[in-house]
Amino acid sequence: MKKEFRKKVIGDRKSKDIEFINKNSSIITEKLLSLECINKANNIMLYLDFNNEVKTDDLITKLISLRKIVSSPITLKDERKLIPTQITDLHNGIKIGAYGIREPKNDPSLEVDVNDIDIVIVPAVAYDRECYRLGYGGGYYDRFLSRLREDAITIGIAFDLQIFDSVPKEEHDAQLDYIITETQILTPDK
Repeated sequence: MKKEFRKKVIGDRKSKDIEFINKNSSIITEKLLSLECINKANNIMLYLDFNNEVKTDDLITKLISLRKIVSSPITLKDERKLIPTQITDLHNGIKIGAYGIREPKNDPSLEVDVNDIDIVIVPAVAYDRECYRLGYGGGYYDRFLSRLREDAITIGIAFDLQIFDSVPKEEHDAQLDYIITETQILTPDK
């Protein structure tokens, strides 16, 4: 069931044109930048977009200009692990990594300690209204999020077409603190 659901949502997202992706990514970026928790945070990890996800390059550039430490994960496929690594140069400091996803070039001096991360902006295929995410199926982010400090904030960004009343989930699936789309900001009813 998860597999079919994932396939359908990814297909819906892929069918959107670049104008839709760019316009709504800009709206989501502005909403994110207006959040108090983003303004207070020093250390923010987020993904480098691919495959018609909400675009993050503009957000990364703006966060760096606000003097935030901005990192993105390097995926260690064999260990099924994410290594947060600081982005210092969005053009020359990026390579294509596991699964064809952009990631920072491997430089151990730029690795970020998971305990220093204040906010993680998480990718997903889909989210539900209670802020649970359906990822891509590797479990990388679920494992990573379980290692964060207790007070670290997790945020999902997505287009409205990725929000559902419920998504297939399992016990280990993480509930996020916020989901931000082009028209809404969701928080869980805890």
